[in-house]
Amino acid sequence: MRRVAVIVAGLVMLVLFGVGLIFTFSRLGDFELPQDNQQTVAFSQGGNTLEGTLITASGDGPVVLLVHGDGPQDRWSSGGYLPLVNTLLDAGISVFSWDKPGVGTSTGNWLHQSMNDRADETLAAIEALRQLQGAGQRPIGLLGFSQAGWVLPHVPALTDDVSFLLLMGGAINWQSQGRYYATIRLEREGKTPAEIATELTRQAKAHRVWFGDDATYDEYLAAERSAGQREDSTLSKDRFLFARLNHHEDARSDIAGLTLPVLVLSGADDLNADPQETVSAYRSLLNGVHTQSRFHIVPDATHSLLSARRYNYQRLDQWPFTTQARFLLSGRNAYADGVLKTATDWIVEVSTATHKN
Repeated sequence: MRRVAVIVAGLVMLVLFGVGLIFTFSRLGDFELPQDNQQTVAFSQGGNTLEGTLITASGDGPVVLLVHGDGPQDRWSSGGYLPLVNTLLDAGISVFSWDKPGVGTSTGNWLHQSMNDRADETLAAIEALRQLQGAGQRPIGLLGFSQAGWVLPHVPALTDDVSFLLLMGGAINWQSQGRYYATIRLEREGKTPAEIATELTRQAKAHRVWFGDDATYDEYLAAERSAGQREDSTLSKDRFLFARLNHHEDARSDIAGLTLPVLVLSGADDLNADPQETVSAYRSLLNGVHTQSRFHIVPDATHSLLSARRYNYQRLDQWPFTTQARFLLSGRNAYADGVLKTATDWIVEVSTATHKN
């Protein structure tokens, strides 16, 4: 009996030692924001009242506004942004982010927005920050994700008060991005090349009809059902109207008008947006425009610039529990090698140059 007790005690000590190691070497702290220097900021645009949080990292350093990708994102993307946010704060870069319309404490409905509406909203956020005491002439930059690829390039046409743009996992053309996403999804479902080609042709024909001006949502729904599409793959009415509103988006004309520093980071293993198309478009349109602009395809990186070996899924709801746990324990280490250093070093570099000018 005594021997059993000794063995049990040893096992308990081993488990406690393992838990201690996890907490010692994990990055759980990356998901905790500093409680000091936080300020709630509210502003209005398009009949909506938007609310967010500004976290000040330094008295005169740059401020980065986070511009969301697709989906019902709150200001910190349900905590997913926090390792990135803490990395920015550690580098002396202040951060402002807000809940999308209809999410968190913001009013409205994000699915009723065009990309121009989202650019106007970003401009309103900049103006709200400039009204705060101590905002002064600190450099303001935009850091956007995915769908923000159609938002960020348009904002500098609305204001001179943006010093730089940093785009992660952005796309160029709405329709080609949709084809790329669908192709990857069908491949991962095990469809043959012939089956994929047939489905993409069907979708292209359907989209020309449904995202024109005359088709109704009920007509779309009936046609998708008759084509044998699963119920969970059909669009809600709001999503249908959102797609119609933005179906013809292409960022090239806005990109061509940019004169400020731009950093583009696209993951080589992006399953959502074609990294070659994105980086090639920026390079061809902005080559030689600004000496500090950079356009990178990052090896072993996902759509969100996380490590592709561990986190490469098209949607977050596809992450198994083990992947979720790994992310929580890894924090900023979940990103592909060099991504966060590249981003923070570049922001500090271009902001210092802006300040000198």
